[in-house]
Amino acid sequence: MPALLSGCVAIGASVAVERLGGRKGGAIATVPSVIVPTAFGFFAIAPGEPFVKSMAMISVGMLLSAGFLIVWRILPPRLHALTPTARLLIVATASTVVWIGCAGGVVALQHTLALSAGMTLVCGVIAFCALVVLGLLLWDNKSAAPRGTRKVGVITLMARGLIAAVVVASALMIAKNGSPVVGGIVAAFPAIFLITMVSTWLAHGPEVPAGAIAAMIAGSASVSLFVLLAIWLFPLYGPILGLILAWVLAVAFVTAPLLYRASLER
Repeated sequence: MPALLSGCVAIGASVAVERLGGRKGGAIATVPSVIVPTAFGFFAIAPGEPFVKSMAMISVGMLLSAGFLIVWRILPPRLHALTPTARLLIVATASTVVWIGCAGGVVALQHTLALSAGMTLVCGVIAFCALVVLGLLLWDNKSAAPRGTRKVGVITLMARGLIAAVVVASALMIAKNGSPVVGGIVAAFPAIFLITMVSTWLAHGPEVPAGAIAAMIAGSASVSLFVLLAIWLFPLYGPILGLILAWVLAVAFVTAPLLYRASLER
């Protein structure tokens, strides 16, 4: 289910950025989606402390995903002498390597320190706060956030969804056999971000995905808030009602204000 949903989200996210521009499209693309069935699955498989650790590490993973996006912002201008294809390949590879390296470091540090569920939760809250601050700082930079100008065919859209589904399915298979910490980090792998950035770059050039980076980082705080609220609401109200409440609150406190702010900038 998460893999299938991720394919649909990858299509929707890239189309949102292309049709609505970087600000609105980036905010909509980061509404909690793939993480919803993933959180439900973690709670069903391993409630209690493992669930707390998994959700908290997803929040940390979202901060790492912000670093993934920042690579897409700072690296392309430094590669202007290369061909567009070479630039895209280098940026996609570098951003993924940076995320994997940082994720591996976080997992190793957590195991070395043997952090409790409570301390892991504190790390998740700190990551959420850092994500909010970073997103707002980048948003205020007023960089251009253009819409796409080329029509994208159905085959291209389907290819985006298929690739995203394969990536997420692979990540979940790894997470299923790992610890709660590894599972949480892997679940936060920026597959949707990667597909969105690569596909919009190929279709419209580097300006369109670059314009969405600030909004996608700021909007990622909604996913981080969702998983942190899930830690509290799932055991309190049950997974179904808790999931609904966590999603509504995350969208109300993060996504909706960002969309309102984007509407004022037009």
